[in-house]
Amino acid sequence: MQFSSATLYDKDECPFCWKVRLALWFKNIAVRHITIDTDNKPAEFTALSATGKVPLLAVGSELISESTAICRLLEDHAPQPALFGRGAEQSALISELNAYSDSVIGPAIRDAIFTQRGRPPEQWDRAAIARSEQQWGECLLWLEQQLAACGAGAYSFAGDLSLAECALLPRFGLAAAYGLRQVEQFPALRRWFEHHRQQPYYAATAPTVARQLPL
Repeated sequence: MQFSSATLYDKDECPFCWKVRLALWFKNIAVRHITIDTDNKPAEFTALSATGKVPLLAVGSELISESTAICRLLEDHAPQPALFGRGAEQSALISELNAYSDSVIGPAIRDAIFTQRGRPPEQWDRAAIARSEQQWGECLLWLEQQLAACGAGAYSFAGDLSLAECALLPRFGLAAAYGLRQVEQFPALRRWFEHHRQQPYYAATAPTVARQLPL
């Protein structure tokens, strides 16, 4: 499968798209990017996408949707660095963290982001923000325990940069951008997040709202 003419249909603030952008950066794979306004989808995109969702990767006649499936394809195309881990135990941990990001953290912080995005403060749903703050704090407590188990000063959840970072960094970046900053209460996670925010792959892949946060 040739990636020289591949196209990624994505959206700036979509965490699933950001996950794929990070994977592409780590794999050093260059593709054409087309940003989709999901409220006003162009005909080119709707003709390709059965679900109307991003990300969508077009490689020749192949169309791959869902962020993890795209990352798996990238892994098969360029095995190094190994984002899915080395060995069954490491791979299982990475898969668990990726699923946790998608199915637990995403819903936990979604309402706080959606009620603020593009709206003045007087229109924000404060109850929704409070619920997200509580749920995000619970997520952080579990993640702090996972990262602490990796050893003092760990900058990755699985020994090396992996799909776990690709999945989690977008959630942390968007949570912080929309005022959910409880990470400051968790020393291992705070160190992990600040480390990655200062790396070139963060600025190269992050949406504008996440790049504007002060270091």
